[in-house]
This record gives sequence, structure tokens and C-alpha cells, in this order.
Amino acid sequence: MRMTAVIDPAGTLELDMGGERTTAGYPSVMDARRSVMSTATDLATETSTATELHIEDPSGSRTILVQTDGAVIEHDAVGEPADSGPVQPAEAAEPAPSPVTPEEPAAPKTMAEFTAEAAAPVATPVPLPLPAPAPVEASVAAEATAPETAAASAVAPAVVPAGAPAETVGPLPTRRTAMPSFVDRPDADSPAQVGVRGVLNQFGLKLSASPAELEQRRDEKTVSQHWAGPRTITVLNPKGGAGKTPTVICLSAVFARLGGSGVLAWDNNNSLGSLGWRTFDAGHEATVVDLLERTGYFMTAGARAGDLASYVHHQPSDQYDVLRSDDRSGAKKRHEVTGDEVHRLYSVAAKYYRLILMDSGNTERGDNWEAMIGHSDQVVIPVKSVDDAAEGASRVLSALRAGNEHAQSLADRAVVIVLGCTPSHGPAKLNELAESFRPFVKSVVTVPYDSSLIEGRIRFSSMLPQTRRAWLRAAAQIAEGL
Repeated sequence: MRMTAVIDPAGTLELDMGGERTTAGYPSVMDARRSVMSTATDLATETSTATELHIEDPSGSRTILVQTDGAVIEHDAVGEPADSGPVQPAEAAEPAPSPVTPEEPAAPKTMAEFTAEAAAPVATPVPLPLPAPAPVEASVAAEATAPETAAASAVAPAVVPAGAPAETVGPLPTRRTAMPSFVDRPDADSPAQVGVRGVLNQFGLKLSASPAELEQRRDEKTVSQHWAGPRTITVLNPKGGAGKTPTVICLSAVFARLGGSGVLAWDNNNSLGSLGWRTFDAGHEATVVDLLERTGYFMTAGARAGDLASYVHHQPSDQYDVLRSDDRSGAKKRHEVTGDEVHRLYSVAAKYYRLILMDSGNTERGDNWEAMIGHSDQVVIPVKSVDDAAEGASRVLSALRAGNEHAQSLADRAVVIVLGCTPSHGPAKLNELAESFRPFVKSVVTVPYDSSLIEGRIRFSSMLPQTRRAWLRAAAQIAEGL
């Protein structure tokens, strides 16, 4: 049996069941989806025959097979099995497996997992032109023509010539040997170090690590890796107060603490952002405006990494640097960063940092936003546990899916982080919101309410242990997609 369901943004459902067509109105798209899924399930059960269901709604189209036992198999647009396997809860998921090949159909989802789509917030896609990253050499060439560059060349004349291709270094080939290592030991062989087992081991016992500790070790190993070349993580949500700034700060701290230095938190708000307010200053007030005046120098061969300390703000306990947005007080008109300036700043950031985390700001149609998307390798979408923040996340996902191939790939591999914003929003509330996004992104992680994230400057060590563990899990999910 085949069913076809078409749902418009107003919640009107047109259902075709083997040639028999009906039309019905529902309060919302999600209510219409619930009705379709319930009908398909009942039909498969009553006829003892799997029901093929094709759904078209504002979030896109998909084809699924509802089996008689209630399991759901999702197909892609051409009817082949989808590449992704069953969605697992973020808190208990193992590291992402290799994609399933077309010869190995994805395992069926349970109905409870798939019908989470019914609660997903949906918005009409907002067209958003998303260009590919501007070539680094173009930014450097533009800098080379500026008067500032001529002055800088007097100090360090080895400037990249205009029009010269940017030279990149690929990864070296991996050396393989047939001999086993006599020093490497898997993490599972190491005795427990935390919890009750860890305490008992301090008295001479050799208790093995618990499953929870082994999972934490795996996440730490994933986060601590270094990639061949710089990587950029962009934190997106056009809704103000959705949790972007705390997300950038906490993820920067996790990656820097476990992976070492070379992590930059960049406030890409095109005017005034709050990243500088919620982190510590380095004894100066420099912002992107000051660094823009010196990008030409920092792209020369004679530039020194240590000179950047006068333009970024190092966080001593959490080991990452902050590039602040323009926050000059009393200025009649703040500097609004352009797309071209983002390309120039990115050239410097990618030269001196291995990992860049960008706070998007709230102006999704600005040139600086589009340039940022072009440089992104992974996007993270924070959602506070309130409906308007969820709506902002839904809209930005729709905008990415309406963009170019690069933007669509970012949407498919996105990680959503659901943040508890009040003490009353416990695990049930967070998980309910998380289930709304699971069918549409790579993974979803929940972070419990923590008062240290609500106001003032944020220091990772001030958070509760369960909060720090949640941020580690989120960072591991993100690192898997880089």
C-alpha cells in the first residue's frame, strides 16, 4: 500500500491512499504529520502489509516504509535506503559509525524515534545566498595593495605577491608497520580513575573502568585530536538570547583544555556582541576593528604569532583566545564588519589558529554572516528550552537547506545543543525539545541548567560536573563531523 501526503505551511493535509484522496486542516504542520504517521501505522497493522509513505512538507520531502511491526525504514528521494542509521540519544551514543553503503540498507527506526518529526518546529525556508569561501590569496592580494602593507613590507618584505596562489600543506603519508606496538595499551585496560572505583584503586586495587568512564575517555580522545589544517565551527541562531555566546565559550574551553592551544573564539557580530562581556580581558581593549588595521602585517612572512596577544584576549584558565566584536562605548557609529573584512580576518585566524569557533550574531542577511558560512566546516545550533529559540533554530536550518551545496551539507551535519534555561526545565523538557530536531540533523545534545551560564563571565571550572560532561559530549559529536 502506498500513501502520499502533502502538507502546506498552514497545516492543510492532502492525503492520497491508493487513489482515494482526502483533504483536512490541522492547527499546525506538526499536527498534520502526527495524523499521517498514525494513519500509516494503523493501515500497516490492519492489512498486515508494509505501508510506503511519501511526505512533502515545508521541511522537505522524504519516503518511509512503515512495517507491520511498527518499525520505520527511511528512504532518500530516489527510493534507495538512506545513508544514516537509526538515531540514537545523544547522551548515550557511541561515536558515529561509518556511513552505510547502498548494499547495506540502514537498520529500521522504531516508530517512537521516527514520529519525533511530528514535534519538529517548521518554518517557511528563508532564502539565504551562501557563497563558497573566498580564496585566501584574494584576501591577501587585496591586503597587498593597501598602504598599510607597504609599510609592513619595510619590516618584513616577504609579502605574498598579488595573484600568487596560496600554498597549502597536505597531510604526510601515514607510516605503517607490521610489528605490533609494545607500549600502546587500549583505554579499556587502564584502571578506573574516577568514581567509587577510582577511589578504591587509590588503596591498591585494580578495578577496571566503568562503562561511563570508558565513554568519557572516548569523548576526550575524540576532542583532543588535531586535524590536518585549520577547522572552523560556526554557532548559529538568528534569535538573540538563544545561547550562542555560552555555547562558543564552553566549546572553546573544552577543545582548548583537551587539545591544547591554538583555539580562537571569534565574535562575528557585525556590530556589538556580548562575547567580550562574558569572557576575561587581557589588559587591553582591542577588537576586530584594531586587528583589521593590521591584517596586512600578520599575513607577511616576518609577522610573529606573539604579536597577536595585543589584539586577542587570552583566557588563562581555559586556554583559548577571544577576538571581540566592536564594543567601543560612546562611539556615534560602531563599525559594522563586512563580508570582505571577514575574509581578511579569517586569513589571519586560519594562519595562526588550528580551530576557530565563530559566534554568528543575529543578522542572518548581513555580508559578514554569508562570508562566515562560506568558511564553516561545521555548524552548531544552540536552542534554549523556550519556543522562540527553537523557532530561530528551525528557521536557520531551513535557510541553510535553501542555500548552495556547501550550506546544505552543513545543515545535514549540524549538531543541535538544547540548553536548560530555568531550573524547572529538567531532563524531560530538554529531551522533548531534542526529539523535535533529531530527524533533521546529525545529532542533538542536551545541557542541563547551570546558574554559572546565566549571568556574568563564564569559567568552565565553575560549572557543575554534569554540565561539564554534557559539554564534552557535545564537543565530541562536533569533532566527529570535522
